[in-house]
Amino acid sequence: MYPQMAKLNINALNALKPKDKAYKVFDGGGLFLLVHPNGSKYWRLKYRIEGKEKTLSLGVYGSKPSQVSLKAARFKAQEAKAQIADGLDPSQAKQQEKKQSSGAYTFQAIAADWLDTRANEWTARHIKSVTTSLEKNIYPHLGHVAISEISPVQLLDVLKRIESRGSLEMLKKIRQRCNAIFVHAKFKGLIDSNPAEGISQVLKKHKAKNHQNIKIKELPELVEAINSHPLEPTTKAGLLIALYTFQRTNEIRFAQWHEIDFEQKFWTIPAERMKMKREHVVPLSRQALQVLTDLQPLTGHYDFVFASSHRPQSQPMSNNAMLYALYRMGFHGRMTVHGFRHLASTSLNEMGFDGRWIEKQLSHEDKNTIRGTYNKAEHIHERTIMMQEWADFVDRADGSNVISLRQSKEID
Repeated sequence: MYPQMAKLNINALNALKPKDKAYKVFDGGGLFLLVHPNGSKYWRLKYRIEGKEKTLSLGVYGSKPSQVSLKAARFKAQEAKAQIADGLDPSQAKQQEKKQSSGAYTFQAIAADWLDTRANEWTARHIKSVTTSLEKNIYPHLGHVAISEISPVQLLDVLKRIESRGSLEMLKKIRQRCNAIFVHAKFKGLIDSNPAEGISQVLKKHKAKNHQNIKIKELPELVEAINSHPLEPTTKAGLLIALYTFQRTNEIRFAQWHEIDFEQKFWTIPAERMKMKREHVVPLSRQALQVLTDLQPLTGHYDFVFASSHRPQSQPMSNNAMLYALYRMGFHGRMTVHGFRHLASTSLNEMGFDGRWIEKQLSHEDKNTIRGTYNKAEHIHERTIMMQEWADFVDRADGSNVISLRQSKEID
């Protein structure tokens, strides 16, 4: 039925690396491993029954008790083939087995199925975070319950436990995740109504904190503090790069030297580090390039541009290094690193720059496919000029130059 090919081995499986798109590695006889861009690996069996080609899920590859090893996957594949030989569809048999073993589809089983559908678009780290939140907050109370038997009152009782802890941000996330799981179950024909629908109306709301950011007239104070305060070289450089490029903290922290093109004056941030999971090109002003040039003798022989002072060979500076530096400089309660983005966005809009260039520089991508194909270097010429003018503005800011600099100036 399927072409013979070299069998897989454990070393080969462990060496498989994620690519931009999901890809398959076959073991033979229809058994293959599906490797997602986030690094997760799923066993699948391709088979035919009654003239139709189908695919059977055999579990996640790994050596943990909850995972499926190469040997176990081959055993499961042989079991499925035996069922096919007897005229049974292994996919239907698997579903029937779940019903018989649990009496019905449990909330936890449907949640796992829902997470499986998200594997191709979420990072492994995010999937783990979502799973952990459900394991801690929902599964102990509703995980074993048939999803069709969960009532709005039962769900509300569990969510109220989170609310009583004062964890309103977590409450919002869990409520949204439960709603998504029930929607998933509804479209699979397992439930008729969604018990999470409208439940937010009887729960306390989480009020998101506004990102703190100074006003433009306070910019000279910030620049002076960064330049004069005794800071670790990497922390100081990170703050300046954040100010000149207004990228996010983790996009800066995990920057590597091979991403910097000093000749073309670009910094290319890979998709896996971007919030929107799309590669992002950042034009570098003269000032930003100078910051990196000054830092290169200190960290240029390591991978990370902003290498940790404790473990420079393997780690970047800590997650809160720049934030705590702002605190020490007297900006606690006044400014955060994320606030640099708001400051730049507001200022550039006031300066008359095209909003499309600003949004692109902020990597605020429109997901609406009607707007056309994504272009990582969109408006690169205009953004290069804009970023240089922004850096010049930062360096000469005295609180009096907040004017529309481009009212009478057009970009060539």
